[in-house]
Amino acid sequence: MAAMDVKEYIPTFRYPADTDKVEYVRATREDAEAINDLFNRAFGQERSLAHYLWKYWECPAGEPFGILAREVESGRYLSTSTGVRKQAWVNQQEVPGMLMCETSSDPDARGGGRLFKSVMQGFGVAVNDDQGIVWSFGGQSSDEAIKIGKRWFGFRVAVELLPWEFRLSTRGFLQRKLGPLRGFAGVLSKLADPLMRLRWHKAKSSLRFEELERFGPEFDELWERYRDRYRVVFWRDAQTLNWRYVDIPGKYRHRILAARDAQGILQGYVVWREWSDGNHQLATVLDLWSGGEIEVIEALLDQARRHSAKSGCAFLRFAVKESSAEEQAFQRFPQARISPNDRIDRVICTPMPGSTPHEQSNEVYRVLEAVVDGSNWFYTQGDCDFLD
Repeated sequence: MAAMDVKEYIPTFRYPADTDKVEYVRATREDAEAINDLFNRAFGQERSLAHYLWKYWECPAGEPFGILAREVESGRYLSTSTGVRKQAWVNQQEVPGMLMCETSSDPDARGGGRLFKSVMQGFGVAVNDDQGIVWSFGGQSSDEAIKIGKRWFGFRVAVELLPWEFRLSTRGFLQRKLGPLRGFAGVLSKLADPLMRLRWHKAKSSLRFEELERFGPEFDELWERYRDRYRVVFWRDAQTLNWRYVDIPGKYRHRILAARDAQGILQGYVVWREWSDGNHQLATVLDLWSGGEIEVIEALLDQARRHSAKSGCAFLRFAVKESSAEEQAFQRFPQARISPNDRIDRVICTPMPGSTPHEQSNEVYRVLEAVVDGSNWFYTQGDCDFLD
C-alpha cells in the first residue's frame, strides 16, 4: 500500500451540531461519576468509580478523551463516548493512539441510536483536532459492532486472534462422560489429573523463572530491547505494566512470571489472570513479551500452565495471531489445541478523521499505513480493555 492510498481508510464525517435541546461538550474529570453511572445503567453493570478513574484518569499515557451529549435544559447526560490514550511504537517512533473503550447512551433517552452515532463521530473529529495524528482501535468486536462501525465510523478488522488452550484438569471432561454419576468427577479427577500432567511435554530450557508482585526497572530495558522488532506495538515499560496489571482496583488479580537466563538477565515475561466464567476456573494470558523468541515463549507457556494447574484452573487460554511466534510455540505442545469453547477476538482499527481528514503530511500517512495493516502488529488481549 502506498502511503497516500491510506486516505481511503479515513472516514469522513463532521462534529455534531448543537441544538436547542442537546449540546456536545468535551468530558472532564468532574464528569467521572456521572459518566460511570451512565455506563452502569446502560449496560447493567456495577463498575466502581475507583475502577473508572483507574482505567481512564490514572493511565500513564495521559488523560482520556471523551465527548458528552448533554440535555441543555436539565444538564442530564444523554450519551458519551470515551477512549483511553495509548502510547504505541510505530515505525520506530512514539506515536499516540486511542483505545475506544465505551460508548453509553441513557436507556431512557429518546433517540439513543442517533446520540450514539453523534458522540462517536464527535469523538473521531475532536480527538484528532486536539492531538494531531490519532488512530483508534478496540478488541472483542461482535458482528453487529463491526457492521455498524464500518458503516458509521469506517472501522475495519485489522487483527484476528485465535484462542489456543491447554486442558489443565480432567474434571469437566469426566462430568460430561459420567452423566448421572457426575458427582464423582471431582474425586476421580484428583486421581487422574496428576497422571495427565505427567505426560505433559516439558519445555527444554536453561531459563529460570520467578513470580513477581510488580514490574521493576529491568522491564524498561526489556521493552526497549525488543520493540524495534515490530512495526506496530503498544507500550510495555514498567510504569505501563504496573498500571495495567498490578494497580488495577477490584476483584482481578494478575500473575506475573519472569524468565531469566543463567546470568540473571531478563529474557521475557508472561501475565495471566485466573478467573471464573461461571462454568470453569480459567487462566487467560493477557500479555507475553519475549521479542518473538520461540524457545522463551514455549518455556513461559509451560510454566504458566503448571502454575495455573496448581491453582485449580481447568484451562489456560491465550489468543494469538495465526502464524505468529506465539502460535508456533503452542504447536510444539502435543497437548495444545485451538479452543472449541472460545471465540476469535477481532480487533478493529481506524484513523480518526479530524475536521480536515485528508490534509496530513506524508509522515502521518506512513504511520497510518502501518497501523491499518494488522500484519504489522504485535498485539495481545491485554493491549485492549479485555475484561479490564
